[in-house]
Amino acid sequence: MIPLILSAIVGLALSEITIHYWKKKYPSKVYLFERRIHHGEIGVILLSILSVGKISPILSSFVIGCGLGLIRNDFQDKSKWFKFQKKR
Repeated sequence: MIPLILSAIVGLALSEITIHYWKKKYPSKVYLFERRIHHGEIGVILLSILSVGKISPILSSFVIGCGLGLIRNDFQDKSKWFKFQKKR
């Protein structure tokens, strides 16, 4: 049980560090194929990957931590997720 909790905490911390680094280095919006991508969308995709196949419990708790960190950080923009707005 403790390794699962620890790996989730490590995943959450990793997502926080990545978000902080990304916002510092690339302060503008992120686009993929001329469409706006929110990091909350990436978190949802990470969490949905868990339902697709068999993943070890430690790896899945790590992915849950990463996904929840990304979702938590971008939750205020949830109404804009998966709209894929075109770059202006």
